[in-house]
Amino acid sequence: MKEELKSFVKQSPFLIRVIRNFRDGKLFKKPYTKSIKGKNNSIEIDASSRLLNCKIDIVGNSNKISIKEESILNNVVIFIRGNQNNIVLSKEVKFNRAGELWIEDDHCELYIGKNSTFEDTHIAVTEPSSKVTIGADCMFANAIDVRTGDSHSIIDILSNKRINYAKNITIGNHVWVGAHSCILKGGSVADNSIVATRSVITNSFNQTNIIIGGIPAKKIKDNITWDRERIYEKK
Repeated sequence: MKEELKSFVKQSPFLIRVIRNFRDGKLFKKPYTKSIKGKNNSIEIDASSRLLNCKIDIVGNSNKISIKEESILNNVVIFIRGNQNNIVLSKEVKFNRAGELWIEDDHCELYIGKNSTFEDTHIAVTEPSSKVTIGADCMFANAIDVRTGDSHSIIDILSNKRINYAKNITIGNHVWVGAHSCILKGGSVADNSIVATRSVITNSFNQTNIIIGGIPAKKIKDNITWDRERIYEKK
């Protein structure tokens, strides 16, 4: 009988979510609030995912939010102002403390790969057609800022032209970003790399397996990788 009950529960994503929320003390807490103004906006949250104290705030048309299986979001604000923007959180993405996913203008994209984790990260995708792409199994620490644009204009007074348009940001797979770091427009980090605490990324780093650090960041060590577990030497 016990095995039959387990089998029945596994076939119901709703029951799985109820049991997990009960286990975590979240059964009677509101998962998220939403304010949507516009037409043809789509929010798809897999039944196995869990949101707690989150807010979805959209003004615009034909925007899409997709949160895949087993994702966990705590105190996350999803803010969209514009049209035909797309946010995808893959399987088992986790925001453990808080976060903000901020999109302005039209045709912007934010993609986060599976098993990537965040403590408290602000991701801003601003200006038409700009993108932030974060790969799988990344680990972002606390107080991290990721921005494709500056949100305001810088003008060259000699030419009277703007000089700070947005640029895409790409983070590879298995990248560890240390606390209080900034990844700014045009920044990229290749697979299996580490961004040291309080670094400011303003350029592309295409070499894999490196440590990047400083303001502005530069390569400080190569031929490395990293692991989420602390590994101790045997005595």
